[in-house]
Amino acid sequence: MTSVLSRTPRQAASDTLPVLIEGGGTAGITAGLDLAAAGRRVHLIERSNHLGGQVLNLDKIYPTDHCAFCPLWTDIRRLQIDSRVTVHLSSHIESLEATGEGSLATIRTEPPLIAPERCIGCGACFDACAPGAVKPLGEHVYPPSFRIDRDLCNRCGSCVGVCPSAAIDLARDEERETLKVGQVIRAAGFIEADLKPLPEFGYGLHPDIMTSLEFEAWTAEAGPNNGRIVRKSGGGRPATIAFVQCSGARDDRLLPWCSAVCCMHALKQSSWVKRRDPGIDCCIFYTDLRTVGRDYYAYSRRAEDRAGVRLVRGRPGLIHPLPGGGIAVKFEDTLTQKREIRRFDMVVLNGNLRPSVGDRYGSGAEPPAEACGFAAEPADVAQSAWQGSAAAMMAISRDKEGPCRA
Repeated sequence: MTSVLSRTPRQAASDTLPVLIEGGGTAGITAGLDLAAAGRRVHLIERSNHLGGQVLNLDKIYPTDHCAFCPLWTDIRRLQIDSRVTVHLSSHIESLEATGEGSLATIRTEPPLIAPERCIGCGACFDACAPGAVKPLGEHVYPPSFRIDRDLCNRCGSCVGVCPSAAIDLARDEERETLKVGQVIRAAGFIEADLKPLPEFGYGLHPDIMTSLEFEAWTAEAGPNNGRIVRKSGGGRPATIAFVQCSGARDDRLLPWCSAVCCMHALKQSSWVKRRDPGIDCCIFYTDLRTVGRDYYAYSRRAEDRAGVRLVRGRPGLIHPLPGGGIAVKFEDTLTQKREIRRFDMVVLNGNLRPSVGDRYGSGAEPPAEACGFAAEPADVAQSAWQGSAAAMMAISRDKEGPCRA
């Protein structure tokens, strides 16, 4: 009989309960891979129908300016093929209750109406269904497949008859599963908070007043304009673009915290605007410049000195469309103490980022959990990765001490 002291670390870990990870973005993927490498079983819960999180919505990553998805693709494939990891897509934690030994997690899943493993990507369902009901997942999702929007599908069955691989089952309903797990890691990402309650930013009043993620999608190389910088209103070339930081952040009416990553997002976006069209004037209105990562400050200097991005310290107090076209931005330059109103063709609002889930899942005695990535604090891709790795190591070490104490 093998004693506990004589077991290898991998053998000892195999006897423990699986770790539950909430979130399939950078932090969750990194934590899952590290736990699996240590011999631990993992249940990874992801609300969307694919892994990758918000990184999939980014065009480039600072400070290297390389493709956002490329470095994550390999990790996603490694996670999906690891026998110790069970990925639950289109799922969320409905309840999480501490017990005498481990925790009981109830997982609710909305299985896809198109089975990804059987979809051959022919697009026959896309042509047969009502506009918008069937959506392609894109090249970054594995396995690549079309998906049906449950809210827009009228269950007419037209897609079922034309699918050559019998991949569509419109009768699939929600499923629930109860898992017994040990440590819990929260790695949920972020979403953009609605800015309409803050009327001074003018969000929703003009198509060229957009959030940072909307601008990212609009100007992405793989987006609708193939990287070209054009206005939403009419498609013309903008001469001037304002990037407004702390839009909704550091504001007790919406988000009382600093979203931390927004300064670098604006520097990246404005630098790429100048790279693609040097004639466009880019101006960043900031409260204080947060460039705290490795090579981040050097990146900000390149944006200002080489690319020609203008930085103005000040928080605009009013953004409003002009009757004759364009957008007025009223602000005070806190360095010169001058108040000005300037006209811009486009305005990008940056800072309205909040965690994608709340602090609690439901009633009952909820166990404590490790948190990483945006579930712990505003964090960019690099920070989320090392936080995910740290959370995995803490989960392993605390198995020896009993339930973790966050």
